[in-house]
Amino acid sequence: MASPDKEWITIAEAVKLAGCTEGYLRRLLIADDKRLTGWKAGERAWLVKRADVLILKASLSTRSNLRKSERKADQKPKRKRKTQ
Repeated sequence: MASPDKEWITIAEAVKLAGCTEGYLRRLLIADDKRLTGWKAGERAWLVKRADVLILKASLSTRSNLRKSERKADQKPKRKRKTQ
């Protein structure tokens, strides 16, 4: 994980910090969304501002900040059996 004083972090570090997907962060960067400041450091590599990632994390819902394995499964209603 990135050190707390590191201003620019990779997408992989941002994913761990924000608790969202890499695809979501890339969509924000490509769409030039103002919530996330970043710059392309290569053909596919992006660097994003750590402070923006922390602000983005706070704006996401609590459920999205959990890894999928930590989320509680939604309860599906049980179907009643038909009696004959």
